[in-house]
Amino acid sequence: MEPLATQSIRSLRQAATALRAVRRARGITQRQLAEVTGTAQSTISDIETGVVSVSLDVYLRLLEALGADLTVTDRKINQDHS
Repeated sequence: MEPLATQSIRSLRQAATALRAVRRARGITQRQLAEVTGTAQSTISDIETGVVSVSLDVYLRLLEALGADLTVTDRKINQDHS
């Protein structure tokens, strides 16, 4: 499994894009992810396109199935605007 680049996520749209990128990088279809997680394929599609927001529990379950983690770090503050 090839490591993915770290991404900053500050919106639901960015979370959706990151989830889709991880799924594609792993070579997993929406249908396969749905089967593994017990989630409808249409729901996976809606999550990845930002049509619906889901609980953190669901998002973490999807990431777990993809072998990915959610990591929280300090936001880098631009020193020029302090």
